[in-house]
Amino acid sequence: MINSKHSLTIDGKVIKNFGAPYTIAEVSGNHMGDIVRAKKLIKAAKDSNFSAVKLQFFTADEMTLDISSDEFVIASGLWKGRKLYDVYQEGAMPESWLSDLFEYSKTIGITIFSSVFSEYGIEVLEALGCPAYKIASFEAMDLALIEAAIKTGKPLIVSTGIIDKEGIDDIFALCKQYQFEQLGLMHCVSNYPAPSDEFNLSTLREMIETYNVPIGLSDHSYDDLAATLSIAMGGCIVEKHITIARDDGAIDSEFSLPIDAMPHFIDKLMEAYSAIGAPKYESSSPRKNYRSLYVVKEIQQGELITSRNIRSIRPGYGLAPKHLNSLIGKRVNRTLKVGTPVSWEIFND
Repeated sequence: MINSKHSLTIDGKVIKNFGAPYTIAEVSGNHMGDIVRAKKLIKAAKDSNFSAVKLQFFTADEMTLDISSDEFVIASGLWKGRKLYDVYQEGAMPESWLSDLFEYSKTIGITIFSSVFSEYGIEVLEALGCPAYKIASFEAMDLALIEAAIKTGKPLIVSTGIIDKEGIDDIFALCKQYQFEQLGLMHCVSNYPAPSDEFNLSTLREMIETYNVPIGLSDHSYDDLAATLSIAMGGCIVEKHITIARDDGAIDSEFSLPIDAMPHFIDKLMEAYSAIGAPKYESSSPRKNYRSLYVVKEIQQGELITSRNIRSIRPGYGLAPKHLNSLIGKRVNRTLKVGTPVSWEIFND
């Protein structure tokens, strides 16, 4: 595995397992061919406190062929019956937008980077100073593409939705070849949308234990359950598709996070992170809520302690109840009124 410090750094932000969530708002094809809409999504991500916004830069011709035979037509799911080429054509982002969107994101103060699908795409994004790259699940077995991304030296996040452990080992072999240490992996269910019972989030925990890199979740579900649980398990990256509204007709909107739900989504992830805390066995409850030993019947100076004159009650300002048996038969050195907390000072020895 990579001999790193268990972290990667994107645009100055350090990302590591069990650390604060690094949240990525995925614009995907939900721009609907309108750069103003794309900017609105980026601004919403910034206002909702996402760590970064991510684009997908590809052309339909890079992704597939314009063919109508069965293997080039989607058989099930959200885009059932549509040609692959037409879906990618609809979701593609014009290259002419990139410079504007990068500059806009810089102006409002949110990190922007992109998924890449070709070496040409990497060249274009490198010229714009793209601070990191993402490899989508369906490209995770394209080692030539991954190698090209590694060669940039920029942080690289790879979704593992369709590759097995052997495929992950192939990626680590490339990283070792180039002494590349800025890698993150994303557990991903490559269904759109992804139902909760297919997430197998224990995989994420195993990845954290197995691979010496930051681990996250690429979340294509309807809600925040899987993402919140991933943070509770120690994951440190969450990617979520975003849109204006669920019913706005954008290509990924059905499983994307609408603008009005974004702040709640981020709040839930941060709440999960805060709840993890650090190992702690002492109680934070006020002592008033504890039980402890108190005088329940007046005891005269020199009199013996018995089970009838001291007892375990609330509040907790006396000695712990575990000392009761060892105190029975001891003499007190002063007169004690009912309601006096038992302390070591009432005994001479």
